Amino acid sequence: MNSILISTDFVASLFILVIIIGLYEIPAEAIKTTVHFRRCMWIVLIGLIIECLAMYLNGRENLSFLLLFLNYAGYVLLDLLSIIYSFYLNYLIEDSERRFTKLQSNVITCVLSIDICFLTVGVITGKLFTVTNGYLTEGPWSGYTGMLCALCFFAMCLLYVFKYKAFRIKSKFFVVLIVAVPLAATIIGYVYPVSGFGFLGAAVSMNVVYVILESKIIAEACANAKMYNEISENDLLTGLKNRRGYQKVIDGIADNDPIGVVFADANSLKEVNDTMGHEAGDKLIKRIADILESAVSGATVCRISGDEFVCIMNNIDNGKFSETMKNLEDIFRANDRIAAFGYETGAGKDIYSVIKSAEKKMYADKHKYYMETGKDRRR
Repeated sequence: MNSILISTDFVASLFILVIIIGLYEIPAEAIKTTVHFRRCMWIVLIGLIIECLAMYLNGRENLSFLLLFLNYAGYVLLDLLSIIYSFYLNYLIEDSERRFTKLQSNVITCVLSIDICFLTVGVITGKLFTVTNGYLTEGPWSGYTGMLCALCFFAMCLLYVFKYKAFRIKSKFFVVLIVAVPLAATIIGYVYPVSGFGFLGAAVSMNVVYVILESKIIAEACANAKMYNEISENDLLTGLKNRRGYQKVIDGIADNDPIGVVFADANSLKEVNDTMGHEAGDKLIKRIADILESAVSGATVCRISGDEFVCIMNNIDNGKFSETMKNLEDIFRANDRIAAFGYETGAGKDIYSVIKSAEKKMYADKHKYYMETGKDRRR
């Protein structure tokens, strides 16, 4: 019987371990949403290991003290699991209900802290259980073992039953699964004490919670993180990479990559804004962005400030790059020279020097534009 239970616990621990590893593989922005659940899963994993060892050591007289300690540790971990799980429920529930669940978590923490003290005294005095000839022997207090933990668990089940919509659970069928599985495990644990402390049931229960609740939370958190990254790295007006996205592109360039950089700046943007309005200025910016994206194909185009753009090309061919720059010059001239630009080539390790050189050439082109047109550069 013990060998079957040990094997079952071992398989369950592997499932739990796989889920835990998966919880650390999600985006960093979403990991914080799994903190309480991960703590529960770690306790369940440790509990399963302790449960296996306790069943394996039962009957080995030379390891009596270790058997006694493992049994004590198993019951304490169940209390800790219930405490952390109560805070997990508090995290899951809607804000409007959190005042009550916070109170429930605090009450459960106090009650189970008392239970841990009870367990400690019971083990020290031998009234909870002792080890005789290598086998665990129940003491006069053994009937109370886990009673407070079971009551706290029952209270949390009631919270699921009456407030399931606040947990974003749409079907009562899922509520039945979440409540019935651990309840059945608890009953089996009392009817057949040989089955261990109950961590196998806890493992099944946490898997149910993971499938019904936590996986949904993780999916939403990952989607929000992806959306946030897209917003934070892209310019809202043009859809190009913004300053943050620009820096990320630079950081991703290898030292040996042959690169080409285009630095462009809008001409007479202030004049357009002052005489025609900011909407016209926005259209001018969008027009420049469209030209750069279409003319400098294969480049990552970034809007690094209000009227400045940088295009970065990797693994360039110098001949083709020169043709692209000639084509870009022709396009800008055909569009009333709406932007000045400069370009430079080099290696990835010198990216900042290459950008600086392209910027310097852009300013020379801008100066030429204002000299030829006679426009006031300050406007």
